[in-house]
Amino acid sequence: MESPPLYNSRIFDTYLKLLRKRYPHVQIDELLRCAGMSLHQVMDPGHWFSQEHADRFYARLVQMTGNRTIAREAGCYAASPEALGTVRQYLLGLAGPARGFALVNRAAAHFTRSSVFESRKISDTRVEVVVRFRDGVSERPYQCANRMGFLEAFVSLFTHCLPEITHPECIFLGGEVCRYEISWRKGRADLWRLARRWGLLGGTALALAILALRPGIFSVAAAIIIPLVLLLVVAAEHAEKKELGAALDSLRDSTEKQLVQSQANYDNALLVNEIGQVVSSRSDIDQILARVTELLEKRLDYDRGVILMADAGRSALRVRTSYGFGEEGRRVINETSIPLGGSGTPGLIAASFLDQKPFLVNDIDEIGNLIPSRHRELARLLDIRSFISCPIVCEGESLGVLAVDTNRAGRPLLQSDLSLLMGVAPVIGISIHNAEHLAKEKRQAAALGAANRELEAFCYTVAHDLRSPLRAINGYCTIIREECAESLVPPAPAYFSRIGAAAVRMGELIDDLLDLYRVTRSELVCEEVDLSTLVGEVAEELRQREPGRAVEFVIAADVTVWGDPQLLRIALENLVGNAWKYTGKRPRGVIEFGTVEADGARACFVRDNGTGFDMQYVDKLFRPFQRLHRGDEFEGTGIGLATVQRIVNRHGGEVWADAEVDRGAVFFFSPGRWRREVKPL
Repeated sequence: MESPPLYNSRIFDTYLKLLRKRYPHVQIDELLRCAGMSLHQVMDPGHWFSQEHADRFYARLVQMTGNRTIAREAGCYAASPEALGTVRQYLLGLAGPARGFALVNRAAAHFTRSSVFESRKISDTRVEVVVRFRDGVSERPYQCANRMGFLEAFVSLFTHCLPEITHPECIFLGGEVCRYEISWRKGRADLWRLARRWGLLGGTALALAILALRPGIFSVAAAIIIPLVLLLVVAAEHAEKKELGAALDSLRDSTEKQLVQSQANYDNALLVNEIGQVVSSRSDIDQILARVTELLEKRLDYDRGVILMADAGRSALRVRTSYGFGEEGRRVINETSIPLGGSGTPGLIAASFLDQKPFLVNDIDEIGNLIPSRHRELARLLDIRSFISCPIVCEGESLGVLAVDTNRAGRPLLQSDLSLLMGVAPVIGISIHNAEHLAKEKRQAAALGAANRELEAFCYTVAHDLRSPLRAINGYCTIIREECAESLVPPAPAYFSRIGAAAVRMGELIDDLLDLYRVTRSELVCEEVDLSTLVGEVAEELRQREPGRAVEFVIAADVTVWGDPQLLRIALENLVGNAWKYTGKRPRGVIEFGTVEADGARACFVRDNGTGFDMQYVDKLFRPFQRLHRGDEFEGTGIGLATVQRIVNRHGGEVWADAEVDRGAVFFFSPGRWRREVKPL
């Protein structure tokens, strides 16, 4: 199981600074290599190391320096300006060790996750600090010594001299906690304040005594006592102002550095937000990547950057866009591809894509064996010294690689840079994925449009080509039955009648198919439509067609919707026509039209008391050519309800049915819009 990160890199950075100043003979590269660390990790204030790293680091450090007490020395060295940097400025801003120890747990959290610090004030110049290890943590005695050195350094930040520290209880000596007692002498400003207090009291008492005992010399004594007291007051105020000024300067420096960091954080957040806006406002991949590159150059502190994308066969990575390169550099990178397969070392850029892992390299010479010779030559030509590569991934699929580099002195790439880019890369991945998805949809839409046009031409061709032979078949059957009836031997006349009827049915199927195609493809011309009036017209046509039928129509008044009147009439003709057809075996049919609340929404319905159907077959109801009754029971082609569904769907609505065998059926449909939508000005 991998050890958890417990110790901030600034602890080890203090060791390295100590080595450079007092142990210059120690090879820092070798020390870090033995500890499994890298210099850029130690320089990154956002990086944390495990207990294993710390143990290996210290063991090798003792070997290389020969100093078994170097842990405490390093803790004491933490008080130096070059060691703590911004943290030192922050601590100095607390204006005194007592106040600083009151916040010791918060300060310690910047350096360690292994333990919890608690402090208790004993007096103005004495505190107790208790350290408890977190569950599962097992430190080493050298870390206790380092902690004692740091506590000494903590006080010396304010007093400029080492305090007295005792260690009455230690975990490594059988105690339950590590307990430290730290005491220190008052500072110069404290001494001057004390002198001012006693000077005022003593001067006042002396003046009153002289006035009472020797009033004749009071004026002379006052001339001496008052200047002395005033001198003490001025000196004390000067010391206080000096101490307060130092604290304010430290706070000012710390604040300025925090403002710089806050600006950097703001720029990073703004970058992610702006990339998100690019995703929502652009659909072309090249436009998206070009804009993202502009934002990277504007918001991030890197000299150069590239976005590489996999080619169509996913066999190589190629630069899609870049910034920061000169004309020659752009030519070189645009002509270079990074293979994603084959034998040999793939290189870190390819590995970043294939393994979906980021890489941070601060010295390309240190990893020369991991870079193919061709790419090493490319790095030499482009003067690439350090770089970060982050995979661009979306929904588990690698799309490309985002890479940046910097060749400026004093600007190492840090873990925080890697974390930032790993936050940016997925946003780029989403934008690329969405653009590719949209482009695919456009291609599919274009292909579908072409297919529909071909289908339209095919339908008209089939309809035209089939009508002539069907008419011929039907015509010849009629001629044979009429002119050759006497010579036909039964059952030949019946056969010819069936052939003619089949030709007629085939023609009806062709007409219904063309009607279905037309309602699917015709343009919607919407207006306010009175469905009640349309149902009344359809009912009257049915009565005129079969005047002997006893059918009662119950039609709700003033049911209006927003839609295409011609298509809605076709839908109602089919729905009401079906109700008329399937009530044909009833002595008295009843057909209703109206509206109802269904699932919280308003819907229209057509209800009848006809033969109904079995609901287990309802899924077949709206499919073309699917019929739930035999042809000898009820005529039809099975296209009517499919046509209704197409029309309702085109209006943005839905159609569904409910029925029971021999107890009728009801068909519901939502029209999509009940009235015209008026957009606000």
